[in-house]
Amino acid sequence: MNFKKMAAAGALVIGVSGMAQAEGWTVTDFSSLPDRETCMNYAETTIGTYRSRFGADGFTGRSEWTLGGYDLRGEVIDALFICADESGLVAPFLVVYNVDDDSNARETIADRLGDIWDEVVAGNGVPSGSTGGTIGGGGTK
Repeated sequence: MNFKKMAAAGALVIGVSGMAQAEGWTVTDFSSLPDRETCMNYAETTIGTYRSRFGADGFTGRSEWTLGGYDLRGEVIDALFICADESGLVAPFLVVYNVDDDSNARETIADRLGDIWDEVVAGNGVPSGSTGGTIGGGGTK
């Protein structure tokens, strides 16, 4: 997908995030990273760590620039990390969506994923309590 389409999709998600918060969407924007590979690796580690810590079954789907963690609470909450790349910097963000009306559960999962992302970034690719990893930038909520 070319950058114009990615930017349009990102703008749509971010543009509706304010009103969509109450409609089943939570959007978190993170600090830039040096490349897409780092972003995708961090996203995959974040979803894997979440599943390990909180016993979430489900599956993970990956494209060239997105990584989805599905069924994070039963079949009603999914998360999508988007690693949009432009001019050598990657601007990652996370979209968490729920199909039921439990906004508190969605917000809790979004917060947990954001906290794990921050751990992974601080640990250069590895969450707290582990060693090793890759290089990358920091995240904020």
